[in-house]
Amino acid sequence: MTCYCGSQVESSDLSLKCEQCLNIYHTRCLKLLDHQKYDVLSFRCQRCKPPNGKLEYRKRTNWHRYDWADEDPDGKPVQTGTVAFTRMLLSRQFPSATPIIISVQGSVLSKDYFLINGFHKPILVNKSDGLGLIVPPNTYSLDSITAGIGKERVIDVINVGRQEDFTMTLGDFMAYFKGIKNQTKVLNVISLEFSDTPLASYVEPPFIVRKLCWATNYWPNVGDCLKDKPQVSKYCLLSPAGAYTDFHVDFGGSSVWYHVLRGEKTFYLIPPTTENLESYETWSKMPSHHETFFGNLVPKCYSLAVKTGQTLFLPSGWIHAVLTTKDTVVFGGNFLCSLAVEMQFRVYDIEKRAKAPKKFQFPRFEAMNWYAGTELLEDLNEGLLDNMPALYLINVKCLFKNLIQWAKDREGNIRKEPYPTHLSLSRFVPDLTEGLDRMESLIRAANIDSSRCIKPVSFDEIAKPLVKSMTGIDELLLASELAETTDSDNSRGGSPFQEAVSDMIFSKYNPDTGQETLGRSQRNRRLPRKKRIYGGDDDDIFKHAHQDDDFIYPSLELDDNDVEPQKRPRKRKGKKGRGNSYVDEAWSPNKSVRGVLPKEKRPSRPGAKVLAVEKVLEESRESERPMEVSTEPSSSQEWQKKTKKGLSTPKQRLGKILKLNRMFR
Repeated sequence: MTCYCGSQVESSDLSLKCEQCLNIYHTRCLKLLDHQKYDVLSFRCQRCKPPNGKLEYRKRTNWHRYDWADEDPDGKPVQTGTVAFTRMLLSRQFPSATPIIISVQGSVLSKDYFLINGFHKPILVNKSDGLGLIVPPNTYSLDSITAGIGKERVIDVINVGRQEDFTMTLGDFMAYFKGIKNQTKVLNVISLEFSDTPLASYVEPPFIVRKLCWATNYWPNVGDCLKDKPQVSKYCLLSPAGAYTDFHVDFGGSSVWYHVLRGEKTFYLIPPTTENLESYETWSKMPSHHETFFGNLVPKCYSLAVKTGQTLFLPSGWIHAVLTTKDTVVFGGNFLCSLAVEMQFRVYDIEKRAKAPKKFQFPRFEAMNWYAGTELLEDLNEGLLDNMPALYLINVKCLFKNLIQWAKDREGNIRKEPYPTHLSLSRFVPDLTEGLDRMESLIRAANIDSSRCIKPVSFDEIAKPLVKSMTGIDELLLASELAETTDSDNSRGGSPFQEAVSDMIFSKYNPDTGQETLGRSQRNRRLPRKKRIYGGDDDDIFKHAHQDDDFIYPSLELDDNDVEPQKRPRKRKGKKGRGNSYVDEAWSPNKSVRGVLPKEKRPSRPGAKVLAVEKVLEESRESERPMEVSTEPSSSQEWQKKTKKGLSTPKQRLGKILKLNRMFR
């Protein structure tokens, strides 16, 4: 058939038929946008209905079905993307994505960070500082975007209310986007790639994406290879409020970066576990999957709002849906990398089984893997992979295994996808096989090395033994508390040992960021310490004891025949010992003093002397006075009487009285 414009009407062209003369017309010749064809109930051309013909539009009967003019919509389920669905989604509460995401500063995201920690969880960066990301300012206008890409550029657009895609020019879409308040439809642009346009010079992906991306690092930039290079690194997403993209996994299992220039989007995230991916594959094949919210089919679906200025990195395989809550302009891109080879192949296999159209697959996915395989094999031969972590090596091994299998399938005419023609499979496959064996050895060595490393310890693992036992570190903490001066004008800080133990207990390693939160002493290092006041029985201990720089002297109110007071457990509030009594085992005089705590100079303490001690010291001084020499000879019995060993001097006898000798046994 021929349109009145003179050109042929193809079966793929959108067209309308005149009800009277039955002639067919292109919708574009009738100045209708593609999505408006479904709004027309009847059409008569200008020949049959002069002067301009007649268009009769359908009347809306519902807000929950793709066929919004359905004559019998009652009782039919709500379909995703419709106005009713969006309202229901906004009113529903979802678990926060905070436990499953990593929030870091942009400067943290280096290649070493990903090699050590992997790339398994979404990463949210609040500010682009340190990311190496280049984007226009958030005041960049829609007209500037149109000028940078070209208003005649034909783009793919999604009619959200029907979850169907069609094409229109960027100029027409921008006219719609600017006058969105006067529109009843929601149109969404999520696949506008602009690497080959002037706008590309204003946008550069984050530095870490450029370091990890296979297409950037491994695809040859010469000759015919350059024109076939996958162009998926720079997308512009233009979404009005209410736009909804149903659950999906990005093509080829590629990882994604999103930067919200302005606006806000809510992501509904589902981790790519084996069970979740199997459920996703089953759901995507259901004829009625648009009537089933996939988030109801998995254990948990998390919600994450990404706002103006924030950047989101989404790892390979994550199942997600996106709802736009404010008119939004986003720059983003996709990339394959060596950190997620296993997941990339898993998603690619799902796409092959689902027979996904080419436009929804990663462009030249298999060729990209061949190029990456050649480069990584060369890195292996040059020894550049010798010190890589086991996780990285396992993914490279997976790539080698799949390439070998692809080569076998090609020999059996099972696989016909294009691959780099300059590769000689007869030479390359044996090299891959040899490289696979070497990878096995490297992985074993890497696993041994990683098992020798000190693993991060959680707070619970550190605190648990301290709660169970009152010996060891707990005793030392008690000793350090009792050894501090309580009434000094200038309060001293804790000992270095005490601060180290405090830091060990109160600092916590974050396995997601690879960083530690500061311990208690480090957090308070610049804050003045409060004066510590000890109450209870501790005050009684010091009231009856004399102290100098080296020793604490017990009371002298008992003689040698009395029971040693230190043998009895002393009660101390707040510290539970064995049994039902409260004991202070740290101050038993039977234990030798080993100088566990650093010696500190003690200030003088006027009025702290004990009368009993002063009396003994006075008697000792009296005993040291020179004895009167008798001129008369003494009796033989008195002369032969000898003192006990170790008590010949006043100092030794004083030590006996003070029981100091017991403290050093």
